[in-house]
Amino acid sequence: MKQIIIFFAFCLLTLAANAQYYRLPDWAEDLPYTSKNTIFAIGISDPRMQDTVLAKEIAEHRAISMAVLFNEAKVYYASDYFEKKSEEYRWFVMKEDIEELGKIEASGYVTKSNYQTISSHNNKNGEIMVLIKYNPDNEKSPNFFVTGEYYRQDFELSNTRAHETVRNIILKTKWCPNNDTDTLFTSFQMTNYNNNITTEIWFADKEIIPPGFFYHYESSIPDSFNIVNYNTSVSLLKGLWIAYIDSFMQSILKISKNYSSKMETVQDGYRVNRNDGITETTQESLARSVCKNTLSFAYGGMGINKNALFPRIYLYGERSPYTSFKQIEQQKTDSIAQIEAENKKCWLKKLFGKRKKDGKNR
Repeated sequence: MKQIIIFFAFCLLTLAANAQYYRLPDWAEDLPYTSKNTIFAIGISDPRMQDTVLAKEIAEHRAISMAVLFNEAKVYYASDYFEKKSEEYRWFVMKEDIEELGKIEASGYVTKSNYQTISSHNNKNGEIMVLIKYNPDNEKSPNFFVTGEYYRQDFELSNTRAHETVRNIILKTKWCPNNDTDTLFTSFQMTNYNNNITTEIWFADKEIIPPGFFYHYESSIPDSFNIVNYNTSVSLLKGLWIAYIDSFMQSILKISKNYSSKMETVQDGYRVNRNDGITETTQESLARSVCKNTLSFAYGGMGINKNALFPRIYLYGERSPYTSFKQIEQQKTDSIAQIEAENKKCWLKKLFGKRKKDGKNR
């Protein structure tokens, strides 16, 4: 038995030592600024697709979907927070249940003439990442329709103090580029139960089945980054696209909730007399938040730290100034070079100044 354990430990160490770390392109950290006439968005293919042409097509289609969602999207959101506090046999027990439900709908007019791919990146994991520029035309009838759904529940089973978590994301699109002929349908669904992720992906009539591996990515932002600059964080173990769409949905719903929402709270307290002479006291409360907003967004960029994706998403017109960490490092290098040049200049001044003074004394 001991030899088996040692063997498995050796295998794990070997895999860890040989783990590949994939990189983000530099342009992904800080995107160009979005305007009413120009929207920038990122799309990512699933990992390790054998058909690279199809992977590029999927990445571009997902980028268009994101661009359409950024422009005047209808955001619906509802959440329940249930809390129960009870005293049983002199033990204080607290139970929590959090449930969130969100929906995003958007549409736009899309043809090959009003969007273009301006940057593309292929990493060693077979993921294709594209940056597109989309010019919306609000005067024409929409032919591209996007619907996103998000469900999350965190709950505790039987007061075990062990929390269960469920998260489900659905993204569907319908594109009619040629007057309702050759309509393209796509569907993406992800279920995350206690970090066990399953997907069902369709692009037109093709089912996409990504390999069920775990992936690791190089950090593009250091440990000293300011968390205030980012909306949320999502694990990258299942690839860039899953983390990207998950963080996007969370960020959009959080922004909408903070923009305008209504909240109601209900509380109740009661006592229960048991047959053994013990009296239990219980307090329950329910806080419900709902909102419906039509909003436009701007994607600022993304960073990676400790294999988690950190996005920067803003309401349109509220994007904060940002300096990429590559620019920060370059500024440090330039500053050090300037100090060294000044020190060298001062040393030469002292040297020649001393010689000149000595010459006058003679």
